[in-house]
Amino acid sequence: AMLAAILTLAIAGVADARSSRSAFIPAVRGGFRPADEVSDEVLRAAYTCKEAASQALAVCDGKVAEMSKTLEMGDPVPAMGEAATRLADETIAAFDSSLPKRVAREPTAATAREDVRTAVFDKLNVAFQRQLQVLKNKAVGMYQEAVATSDVNVQGMLTADQYFVREAAASIPEGANWSYQAERQNLQTIMQTLEREWKKGVAAKIQAAQQMSTAMQYLQVQQAQLQQLQQQLYGGGGGKWNLGAAYRPPDTNINLSFNHQQGRTNIVASMVPDEQQSLLGPNGFTHGVGPANLGVSLNVNV
Repeated sequence: AMLAAILTLAIAGVADARSSRSAFIPAVRGGFRPADEVSDEVLRAAYTCKEAASQALAVCDGKVAEMSKTLEMGDPVPAMGEAATRLADETIAAFDSSLPKRVAREPTAATAREDVRTAVFDKLNVAFQRQLQVLKNKAVGMYQEAVATSDVNVQGMLTADQYFVREAAASIPEGANWSYQAERQNLQTIMQTLEREWKKGVAAKIQAAQQMSTAMQYLQVQQAQLQQLQQQLYGGGGGKWNLGAAYRPPDTNINLSFNHQQGRTNIVASMVPDEQQSLLGPNGFTHGVGPANLGVSLNVNV
């Protein structure tokens, strides 16, 4: 009687273990079969698909990590859409090559294959979002460079937006319904903000230039008034010609200078040693008035 009771408990335990093990194994897409309808072959196929998917996705993770390194350096991934499409196809091919033919024909394999493709696109979508950030930064830099070299901001804004749209569209793989409109809108908002700041700077420069022009006009008026006062003070109108002359008598340190400017005449006599006398020979300057000891300048304003 005791042996019969032990056998009964063992059978019940095996049944419960099998039921708990198979309760979460999907039989076909769209639902679950009861535990007693899941065969050992289906269970083995599910585990085989799981191992094949893990191996294929591990290779995919390495390729996505290479894309992430490029993006972290601030450079966009060239032709990311084509690279992502190729990576998804290679991952699915690696998954299929790891499955035995008998397992590949099971509905479980078809379900697992779609799950692998979804997982690949999820991983690539993270890289795609980073790609959009890099492209947006590049576009903003293009706009700022265009503004720095030209006063026309509209063309720079259009060029930056076209660059972002072109590269973002080329970064979407086949079969993915990803969108870049939100980042594009954010890019346009940033450029509009920069444009407002640029206009404020231009307005400040114009105002400063106007103030400088006003100050120059004020100084010119003050100078004209000062000249008028000088003419009234010294009488008559100021001449339009200026004349200056200087003369040093031979063998003396006396220097005489004559200057006539704006109707005023100045005569200055000074004692200036001739530092170049030793270079002129034993007799010094030539006696008389010559080019060596007479300087004359004439300035006529027409």
